[in-house]
Amino acid sequence: MLTDIGTVADGTAESKTLFDGKSPFDFPKPVSVLVHLLRVGGTEEGDLVMDFFAGSCTTAQAVVELNRKDGGNRRFIMVQLPEPTDRKDFPTIADIGKERIRRVITKLQKEKEGKLDLEARNTPEDLGFRVFKLAESNYKPWTGVEERNPEGYTRQIELHIDPLIPG
Repeated sequence: MLTDIGTVADGTAESKTLFDGKSPFDFPKPVSVLVHLLRVGGTEEGDLVMDFFAGSCTTAQAVVELNRKDGGNRRFIMVQLPEPTDRKDFPTIADIGKERIRRVITKLQKEKEGKLDLEARNTPEDLGFRVFKLAESNYKPWTGVEERNPEGYTRQIELHIDPLIPG
């Protein structure tokens, strides 16, 4: 039964735990569901997991926690447009995702503090991550042609003889 894997209520509780009692999303997915999907999908020790609609980065948390459980070395790439939110603390959805990953890593590091590392891992646990942002393009955007005639197309093509934005 799917509710045995996890429910939205579980996801909300997990999110509240990470974000000081207030979930930044209304209906977050539970990490347990994504861990289950990673296992069913057959991810192995060194696989790369991509999520093109990362949201709050629950998938990243699932990858890190699954690595902790089974000694794997999976990596993740989370892709999220900087869609605005109405929040001052997290202006974009991407900001929520980045903060979630930071908080999950901090939580896992605290759990390990003061304990002897007796795990038999092939590679040391990697709890780091990088954030990349796309820069504005240096190419002029194609705007299309309103008038469907040869002169309109000619003018648009002439604008793109040198496709780079000035400067």
